[in-house]
Formats: sequence, C-alpha cells, structure tokens
Amino acid sequence: DVRLGTIPETLSSYTSTVNIKGFLKRNLILHLTGGGFFAHTIAGDLPYLLDWSATCNAVVIIPEYALFPHKFPASITEVTQIYRALRCGQAATVLGFQPDRIIVSGESVGGNLAAALCVTLTMEHEEGQSTELTSGRIAEMVVSDREDTLFYGETEETNTLIIPGDFSSERRCMGLKTPDALMLCCPALNLSLDPTPSRIDGANDPILPSALISTISNSYLGGCPVRHPVASPLFASESILRKFPPTLIFTSSDDPFLDDAVAFNGRLRSVGVKSQLRAVHNLPHAFWGLSTCGVPEARQVQKECSQWLAKMFAQ
Repeated sequence: DVRLGTIPETLSSYTSTVNIKGFLKRNLILHLTGGGFFAHTIAGDLPYLLDWSATCNAVVIIPEYALFPHKFPASITEVTQIYRALRCGQAATVLGFQPDRIIVSGESVGGNLAAALCVTLTMEHEEGQSTELTSGRIAEMVVSDREDTLFYGETEETNTLIIPGDFSSERRCMGLKTPDALMLCCPALNLSLDPTPSRIDGANDPILPSALISTISNSYLGGCPVRHPVASPLFASESILRKFPPTLIFTSSDDPFLDDAVAFNGRLRSVGVKSQLRAVHNLPHAFWGLSTCGVPEARQVQKECSQWLAKMFAQ
C-alpha cells in the first residue's frame, strides 16, 4: 500500500501537548531529494525508495521543500518544520501512525539539508525555543561551543509528548532529538567555490559540472556567509558535530564533492560519531538512481543501503 501525500503546514506549529495514545509506531525514512534547489528528483528516486520501504518495512516521506527563487534558509526551515511535526507526534492524526525511529536520507543538496537539519536541531535554544533562521539574523549567528543537552520527553501516565508552547522560565522540554541515523549520497556539504582536487578533477562531471556548482551556490545562498554551518555543514563546530547520529556517506571517485565527503566523515569520526564512508569507482555525482538502469556498482550500493537501514532500524 503505497501512498503519496502532503503534511499540512499547520502541523509544524507548536502546541502545548499532542495526545498520541492509540497510534501504532512505524519506522520512517525522511528522504530529501537532490536537484540543485531548482527541482525535485522524486520520479528518479521512487524505485529505490520503494525497495527501501519493502526491505525495512518503513514508511517513506518525501517533502517537496522550497526551491528557487526561494533562497536560504527557506528550504531548511521547511524541512525542520516537517521533522518537528513528525518527531513530536503532531502528524500522527494525518499519517495514522506515530513515527518510531526516523532515519533521514539525502542525495546531493538533499544531503546538504539532511546534515543541516542535525546542525539546526543541535543549535536549538537551551530552553527549548527553536532557532529561527531569518535572513536578518544569518550574518549575526555565531556557532557556540557550549554543550547543549537535547532530549525528547514523554510522560508515562498519559502517553503524551510534551511540546514547549510558551517559553517561560519553567523549562518543560529542552528540544528535539536528532534523527536516529543519516544516510547521504554525494552530499553538498560545502557550498563554497574552493577548488579542491576532486572539484578540479570532476569539473566536467555529466551531472554536476563546475559551472553548475557555482550557479547552485550563488542562487541558494543569496548573501548568506558561505561558511555558515547550516548552509555548509562541513564547517559546523566540533561541539555540533559531536551530537550527530550514526552516519553512512556514499560517494564516488569521480564526484566533485568527494573531498568534502572525506573531510566531513573524518571530522565526524574525530569527535566520536559512528560515521562510515563508502566510495565507488567511475560513477558520476548523485548515482543512487542509476541502480534502476542496471549499473552494477549502483545496484551493489543499493543493497548496502537496504542492509544498513535495516540494521539501524533494528537498534
């Protein structure tokens, strides 16, 4: 039973409590498509997403986040609102179930948003008030190194999740937990135009040539500092990266973002995050969908994806 639908925008607004008693729990994959912030690649992603769903018995949700001409932080703001609605139980009455474990996957700029989601959640205010990434505050935001504590509260007596409604001195909730795992493919973790070796070698990539990287970066950022940790998660502080969930990153020897993926994986591992990097040979940028075309390397990657997802859901 495959259903495609939308989550009402009103579900992303906070309420005092959400009664989730009686709703079954289902594992969920929140998948963020690529497309350079100009388009969504839902049609190309559906075949392997259906395989993931069947293998892991998980529900897949594909949000159609804001595209150009909207600029940063419109896309990540929408993704964060959807995640909050799912994690807090606000979407249960629409979905018919309560999300249990949530794994976020993303390819290319979808990988950027998946990592940026974790950065955003970790930067939430200590008292539980979410960080609003308004255009006027972007240039003023400074990444703090203090260790924010995040948790998800549940009262055993009423089976009700406590959501901060007012942000008074009485702190009832410290914030939302990050996803249970991240799975990324060729993620655009660094939107700077730094000429890394892999970007030089992959300047003529058939999917993501160097000129397109420049267009995507300039169109999306819209004046935001390129090293802002939500825009380019590669530059997040160690205190933020330390709170990332288990992460699996796929990349290719020909991907222009190869060096960024290697660097990000190294930074995660250096702060104790269970992060793994898998690199295949001779495939272009954003190759997950090539499994449908019968490309052997891509089919093997999809097998590893399904196995890893099943392992993460079983924990």
